[in-house]
Amino acid sequence: MSSTSNLFDNYRRRFRLLLIGLAFVRLVMALIIDPAPQEAYYWNYSRHPALSYYDHPPLTAWLLRVSTLIFGDTAFALHLPAVVISLILTIVLFRFLSVLYDEKTAFWAVVLACSVLLFSIGSIITTPDTPLLLFWLLLIVCLYRAVREGGWGWWLSTGVVAGAAMISKYTAVFALAGAGLFLVVSRQRRKLIYSGGPLLAALTAFLVFLPVIIWNSRHGWASFLFQTGRRAAEYSGVRLDYFAGFLGVQFVVGGLLILPFLVYAVFAAALKPKDEKELLFVCFAVPMIVVFAAVSPFHYVKMNWLAPAYLSAVSLLAVRLPELRRRFFAVAFRISLALAIVFAILTHILVALPIVGMGSADLISGWDELAAKVDLIRREMADSGPLFICGYDYKTASQLAFHLPDKPEVRANNIFGENGLAYNYWANPADLVGMNCLLVIDSRSGYRNARPAAAFFENISSEERLTVKRSGKKITEFAIYRCYRYKGDLR
Repeated sequence: MSSTSNLFDNYRRRFRLLLIGLAFVRLVMALIIDPAPQEAYYWNYSRHPALSYYDHPPLTAWLLRVSTLIFGDTAFALHLPAVVISLILTIVLFRFLSVLYDEKTAFWAVVLACSVLLFSIGSIITTPDTPLLLFWLLLIVCLYRAVREGGWGWWLSTGVVAGAAMISKYTAVFALAGAGLFLVVSRQRRKLIYSGGPLLAALTAFLVFLPVIIWNSRHGWASFLFQTGRRAAEYSGVRLDYFAGFLGVQFVVGGLLILPFLVYAVFAAALKPKDEKELLFVCFAVPMIVVFAAVSPFHYVKMNWLAPAYLSAVSLLAVRLPELRRRFFAVAFRISLALAIVFAILTHILVALPIVGMGSADLISGWDELAAKVDLIRREMADSGPLFICGYDYKTASQLAFHLPDKPEVRANNIFGENGLAYNYWANPADLVGMNCLLVIDSRSGYRNARPAAAFFENISSEERLTVKRSGKKITEFAIYRCYRYKGDLR
């Protein structure tokens, strides 16, 4: 009895047990679930090595390239970077907070992170957020060590991880802003702005980010323009539905009823930080939260854009848990945390096992079925001349490329004079002129028929439809067309 009590009184041992459990669950999930559309898209990045890409920096592609070289073009290889990096992130969070505070605080921060669905999803699905979160946290760690201990080594490390965050995802600019804000608002550290340390960090970050700058300079600054001009062009006036959607989605992915506690911790620390440790976490969270909350009534804010802010939120809430002394708040927190953890577990079960149909929210099922159908039709068309396959949107194109047995090059809607994102750089429409095409349109993409594409071919057959279901519930419907003699981009 005594040994059992000691085991669970020791928060380091608790953490180790939790880490082993997380590793087991995530590896099992990586083995049994298919890739998400975004993963298949970034896998296609990795098949086209480049210094950067149209809509994202390159680090995710480089990680997937390494993983697939080792484990092949398998779903497990696509999931593995997320599993490994999420476990490293968990270890770094625990060790850093153990040094800053104590192991109890660190352990509860990890538990809170597990209750945030964004982190649960990101621990299995490899996206640019995967390396971003790790290097975002490492930037906080290195900056803290740099300002506390000094030395060129920590400032150099700060620059390296800042640059690594920037080649992960462009929203890392908020991490750079957070680092600068901390140096400005901290009375103790303000004098460091005029020292050589921050300059060394900035120059190092620039050098790490240089591949992205070089790629953009060679491609008309396309990626930078896409992330700025295109986002601004999407402005369509005040949209209360966007704002309501922003709040609703954050409520779900932020751990349901645990979200108000996370918000409380961040803004309580922002209004009256207890020390520079809290101020550090606040500076890396508040700018991102304020900007995206302000933008949300005018522009659609995706659920994962705020993910890095949750790193500060779970840390600050773990620090401020002793403030929940009143019985009502203590009980409410425990119930909220339990519900959030149960919800995260149920989400994993629903994704892994076809127990309950999730309808159009299910983005990972049905692609094998579609690929089998497309492969059959492709064989039937083999005698009619050279053929290419086109998925009208990048998700369909990427999933077809991954799930077809020979992993062919699949084209996207750029062959119709539209923006195919990174696919713009992987196919020259002029090279496809005269070829036949097997065109696939997912009803979820907003295109219900091939009418927009009809002018680009001499002839298009009547559609064949494939309805995909899971547990008897319809997920989506694919329209498949046999198209003959592509005319090229008619713009």
